[in-house]
Amino acid sequence: MMCRSLCQLIVSGLILSLSSMVSSDACAQLTIGRQIIEPVNPIIDKVPVDVGTVRDVLENQVEQGVGNTFETLANIPAPQFTVPSPLSLTSPAGNLVLKEVKAPDGFLAVKSEWLVVGSEADKTHFSHPDITIESSHYLTAIDQWVYRLKVSTNLDELSQIRNSLPTSLKEQVGRNHIYLAQNMGELQSPETYEIHENPAPLENQKNSQDKQTSIATTGKPKVCQVPVRIGMIDTNIAHNHQALKHLVIEQQSFLPQALPTTQLHGTSVASLLADNMLTGSHLYNASVFYTRNSISQGATLLSLIDGLNYLVAKHVDTINMSLAGPENPVLANVIKKISEQGIQIIAAVGNEGPASPPLFPAAYPSTIAVTAVDSKQAIYRWANQGNYVDFAASGVSVEVAHPDGTISRETGTSMATPFVSARYACLFRASSNQAQALATLRDQAIDAGAPGRDPVFGVGILQ
Repeated sequence: MMCRSLCQLIVSGLILSLSSMVSSDACAQLTIGRQIIEPVNPIIDKVPVDVGTVRDVLENQVEQGVGNTFETLANIPAPQFTVPSPLSLTSPAGNLVLKEVKAPDGFLAVKSEWLVVGSEADKTHFSHPDITIESSHYLTAIDQWVYRLKVSTNLDELSQIRNSLPTSLKEQVGRNHIYLAQNMGELQSPETYEIHENPAPLENQKNSQDKQTSIATTGKPKVCQVPVRIGMIDTNIAHNHQALKHLVIEQQSFLPQALPTTQLHGTSVASLLADNMLTGSHLYNASVFYTRNSISQGATLLSLIDGLNYLVAKHVDTINMSLAGPENPVLANVIKKISEQGIQIIAAVGNEGPASPPLFPAAYPSTIAVTAVDSKQAIYRWANQGNYVDFAASGVSVEVAHPDGTISRETGTSMATPFVSARYACLFRASSNQAQALATLRDQAIDAGAPGRDPVFGVGILQ
């Protein structure tokens, strides 16, 4: 009897411990270094549409008994979140152009650089021996100025630089963080299909056209029947690729001078958007990513903000951001101001694995966060998870345009995001109402995983 009572006490303790852990996870309150991510209420949850009963998977597992409790504990993934090593980028002449560092919050940033958003008059507050204004300009999108500051080592932490500023600016300062594109390259070496610019012999040309027609139609969703205006923050794109010929494309670079760049990621994302865009639709691209190495592209926060400012001026329906990185008060301010203007931002949740902390801008409440599934609707194994995930879409080994004129395959939450962006833009154009477009998008999602919304698939899969 005593043994049984002792066992019951131990079991009760395990369940209470796990329930506490579940409660903490449900609030998504994670400590990242010295930073606390507060609970968020995703924008899709604010839409007044009932899509089913919301259930918490882990709580159900607790209720099912101790056997499932031990199984759950055994299946908790080990931390997988990693930040790449910082790099120093030089010009062809050997001059240092950009030096990355790993900031105290664990993410990459430009060494000793901070951003502040405020009024033109606020520049008087930067008269400090340890602060130099490197650049400043007006942002029409948010009706504020952005200042890029270089600070001394003595001032290079958030508490110190905030102490040097008036109260009105304390919450409008953040590091010039670096954000990374969210693709994982090819999973395998697929067959590529070359698109010839020059005429080939008639028989070969016909075979090539048949093959291209097959690629363009097989498994593709129905193209939107109204012209849309979509913005994207990415690398430069190869706008003359055959897959993009039906679009009106405009792009502008916001890269610091002399940084190496690529067309690979941007062309892939643009082609996935183009798959679902009617002929004559407009695609606006803000090129912000520099090449870090053969598999990684980075963008400074200042470049992101300038790119967003450009896209807002183009009156786009939505902005695709296939990138992820740290929370930053400056980015949060800009995203909030843009969202208040009715422009929906749609972002990749990230490829850092189920144990990763929330990444941004996807984890901001006003942003639609997209994860990736494969052709069998299984979740992409390296996709981030959390209560901020809104939708899932195909993003594993998907066909994309390659800058060299061929078709290749790419994987990652970056590749899932364009489908949702194009679908939302189409719904928005049809209704001219953001809430209605979001509600319809939610209705179209196919529930997956646990019944109702869950931290893996969000509301469900869009096809």
